[in-house]
Amino acid sequence: MLGQGMAFSLGDADWAATDARGGDYAMDWHTHDCAMLLLPRTGVMRVALEGIGRTEHDLRPGEGLIVTAGVGHRTRAGSRDHRHLAFYLSRARLAAWLPRGADWRSGPLPGPLLPLLAYRDGLAAGEERAGLTDRLIVAEFLSHAMPPLARDHGAALVRAVAAHLSADPAARHDLDGLAARFGVSRRHLTRLFRRHAGEGISDFLQRLRVNAAAGRLAAGAGVLEAAGAVGVASPSHLARMFRRQTGHAPGKARSG
Repeated sequence: MLGQGMAFSLGDADWAATDARGGDYAMDWHTHDCAMLLLPRTGVMRVALEGIGRTEHDLRPGEGLIVTAGVGHRTRAGSRDHRHLAFYLSRARLAAWLPRGADWRSGPLPGPLLPLLAYRDGLAAGEERAGLTDRLIVAEFLSHAMPPLARDHGAALVRAVAAHLSADPAARHDLDGLAARFGVSRRHLTRLFRRHAGEGISDFLQRLRVNAAAGRLAAGAGVLEAAGAVGVASPSHLARMFRRQTGHAPGKARSG
């Protein structure tokens, strides 16, 4: 495509990673001398690819895009809370992930990768732990195969939301915040989650908290301590959650 330039060169490095964010993020048509793995983490990312017209495609957390070396592409934020990670590797290391003759591929990410990405989301780009986690993400990604591209990416989105909730069930997870983070409306997120997970988001989160509290109670913690550790306001609230999820009071978890 005319006018595109080389935006990144891997050189002699084995791999590299970048962390970009903001609603004003935009990269016009460009190429790389290596393969790129693009992983949206918050909001929506819009991508156009050489050879399939100028149509933009939306990418959301839970999905990934591989673009091989020399293929022109254009990326930009599709929402104000946009954030993404990009990993650059040699063409050979990602070649097995591409169908024969294909220059790019998108689809849902392998499930085991999601908790690592959720942990990485809480780290600043310059932290030593961020660099170590990036290395683990690359290793984990290369040890799995990308699941087949589904016509409905709703299942991938729900897996990503579930992994985000599971990574820190004690945190405050309101529906507005989740919808904004994953670049969908509240209504769409609620409908997708119930369809693919078989339960509502609040029920899923409540079950996570009850399971986490039960583990603490079994280890000897008091009900007040267990409630606070899983983000529940009071022991009485935790007791109501236990009865709804398990049919018994929290004390039974402590007694085994």
